[in-house]
Amino acid sequence: MKNYSHKWILQRLTAIVLIPLTFWFVYCCILFTTLSRNEIAIFFNSYFNSILFLIMMIAMLFHAKLGCETVNEDYVSSKKFKNFLNILIKIIFYLAIIINFLSIFKFLLT
Repeated sequence: MKNYSHKWILQRLTAIVLIPLTFWFVYCCILFTTLSRNEIAIFFNSYFNSILFLIMMIAMLFHAKLGCETVNEDYVSSKKFKNFLNILIKIIFYLAIIINFLSIFKFLLT
């Protein structure tokens, strides 16, 4: 993606999505301190909570990916190393997305 204004807009949109989801997640983490493992599993078995968590994780990972790509493009001068880092960023992003989906679906299927 070479259109920097497009990346800038996407970065801001993911930040806007993350604001309420982060407050929700921090509230849930505080709530988790008083819950047992089974109660936390019940929490994530709820489709609503699982979907909110998945949206938050996807937005957070996409936001981080955009930020890492921007830093890479702005501060790495070697073309070969820049390409290597871009590939590494994408691999880590997609692996993290897959792990998140598998984790949520494991909770939903149990």
